[in-house]
Amino acid sequence: MARQIAALSATRFIPRMFRGDASLWTSSPSARRLIRNRLGWLRSPERMLLEVKHLESFAADAREDGMRHVVLLGMGGSSLCVEVFSRVLPPSAGFPEIIILDSTVPAAVRRVESEIDPARTLFVVSSKSGTTGETLALQSYFWAKLRRLRGRMASRNFVAITDPGTPLSAEASARGYRATFHNATDIGGRYSALSYFGLLPAALGGVDIAALLRAALSMLERCGPSVPASDNPGLVLGAALGVLARRGRDKVVLIADPILRPFGLWIEQLLAESTGKEGRGLVPVMAPPSPAGAQATLTGSDRVAVIMTIEGGRSSHPPEGRVGARTPTIVLPLRDRFDLGAAMLQWEIATVVAGATLGVNPFDEPNVAESKTNTASALEEYDATGRLREEKPALVEGRARVFLSGVRAPSRRRASLTATVGSLLSRRRRGDYVAVLAYVDPGSPAPRAALETIRSLLLSATGCVVTVGYGPRYLHSTGQLHKGGANRGLFIEIVPDDRTALPIPGSPHDFETLKQAQALGDYLSLKRRGRRIVRLRSRDGAAGTLRTLVAALRSVRAPSRRVRRTRS
Repeated sequence: MARQIAALSATRFIPRMFRGDASLWTSSPSARRLIRNRLGWLRSPERMLLEVKHLESFAADAREDGMRHVVLLGMGGSSLCVEVFSRVLPPSAGFPEIIILDSTVPAAVRRVESEIDPARTLFVVSSKSGTTGETLALQSYFWAKLRRLRGRMASRNFVAITDPGTPLSAEASARGYRATFHNATDIGGRYSALSYFGLLPAALGGVDIAALLRAALSMLERCGPSVPASDNPGLVLGAALGVLARRGRDKVVLIADPILRPFGLWIEQLLAESTGKEGRGLVPVMAPPSPAGAQATLTGSDRVAVIMTIEGGRSSHPPEGRVGARTPTIVLPLRDRFDLGAAMLQWEIATVVAGATLGVNPFDEPNVAESKTNTASALEEYDATGRLREEKPALVEGRARVFLSGVRAPSRRRASLTATVGSLLSRRRRGDYVAVLAYVDPGSPAPRAALETIRSLLLSATGCVVTVGYGPRYLHSTGQLHKGGANRGLFIEIVPDDRTALPIPGSPHDFETLKQAQALGDYLSLKRRGRRIVRLRSRDGAAGTLRTLVAALRSVRAPSRRVRRTRS
């Protein structure tokens, strides 16, 4: 690592980055033009400090109007930072509760609707491009509700965050939304936490956003052009992650004090979407909350531990000395919860340094569009025929249909979900990971508990790190890594049928059809890339489908620990 830090110092990486030198990451002229328009996050803390009074005044007006809830409608970079701020930072008495809705699962939409009084709710429609399909569908749904409820006054319940000149900006203007906040165009989605995308919702919830920004500015100074490379917290972290990944330790196991665990969601997207391309990348894994689960996740020669602590916090992770003598360990202490602003800045710099070390462009997401294209094709097929066209299932068991790619189907005599999942797990190679992709309500406790059980069973059966992603959220997060990174993933896609009919106003499709098309589109994208995947679609609903998979996994005989070496 010392050699890499010295090399980065010799090339004047940090001073060149602050000057906007895109040649640090690519020689492509078109890619350089994109990168030069994606480094605004380095200036965002200073810019946004000038906006604090305006944001706080806007939040006060909404509060005085009697808004009791704020519902954030957004995906990926527009939602994950808001979830982190709302769950990590202390709530302020008398301010609206922040609720994040980043799902097309009908049960999730219904749940949020049941938790609010729409007339006293401010809906924040958040999309950099102003064209994010899920966000616009959710906006249409709640706009129609408010129009019926409040008529022309419905516009007072909506605010937009987007780039200037987007379709969302035009629509918000035409409808007379309460406000439209135009973000700086030189900030990419996953780097936008300390811009309007993260800070407006935080201010609406009563967060001291000035404290966040001051912490970020302090870290920016510590990572600045005049600081020696070996003393630069962002550069050192990024160099360590990049060098370790090149040596085969590409699984970044995040272990955090309980209060900081939500921070892992944001880091997960930042690392996976920024580095997971061109057949390489960092695989972020949030360790299970129990010390035993974290210890098991750390056992492997392909892993590095990053422990995040907070002064006075209650630790649930293994003590540093017990992580494992052979597991490289990085400890990142935070002074308090507002030091989150500094931590975000450090991770952003670390990510772009790691990208340069791995030889990838950390500012693009070349494979994200694949699933979107497949989803659009599936919906076109639905419009033409009234159904989504699926291939013939490899197995039908009860009310479940199972589809396979890159996995040998069990013989007819042995055909079962247990045997099929066992076949997938037996295909693992050294350095693989398991990804569970579940199209269920991320805000419901029962599915979360079932998915933790599934993760524990898979970890026990394989010894591989296991990630859990909620669809369609993961399509805007780890989905880039799944398709653009190394072929080291074993995927289990869980797609329950939802009987709830929830129309999308102005669209020929309802939310269930959209959800199913998204799941199908991603399955087809993974299949075309030769990924190993079991797709479980069931008419038993979320609870029944997850129970079925848990039962199957409990019956899987743990595959041999002698695994093949990967050719990736």
